[in-house]
Amino acid sequence: MALSLNSLNPLLRSLEIGTTKDDQVALSFSGQVFNFGERRASQRNELAVAPLLGDDASIAMRRSAISWPTPFDLNFMTGHSPSWKRHLYYRLTWKKRNGAKLDMLWRYEQYFYSTDRWASGFMMREGSTGLIRVGISNDAR
Repeated sequence: MALSLNSLNPLLRSLEIGTTKDDQVALSFSGQVFNFGERRASQRNELAVAPLLGDDASIAMRRSAISWPTPFDLNFMTGHSPSWKRHLYYRLTWKKRNGAKLDMLWRYEQYFYSTDRWASGFMMREGSTGLIRVGISNDAR
């Protein structure tokens, strides 16, 4: 699953992810920092991390309750256009043992073709898809 951190939402442009001087992977947004933990070895040039003992991390996918018809969508390249669309939502929730919490929400479009059924759920539309919400809470509980 490839969830992009490239967002067209101007409110999310301050989001940054990287490593600290002690090789911890961290995400910063709106003046708050969420520390994922120690960077793990990776086959590719990417930041890999796994939940620490006591952390609770999950990704959930939900479909929108409403699909909408697209009778006027035309594809001049292939002639093959979707007849319906719906949104798919992917939510990452990461809770640390110390009470810190990260909540990220992505929205993508999913297309329905009469011959192929529902396609991959990672279609982009400028201004309405991609990363749409980030929340960091460092409340100790």
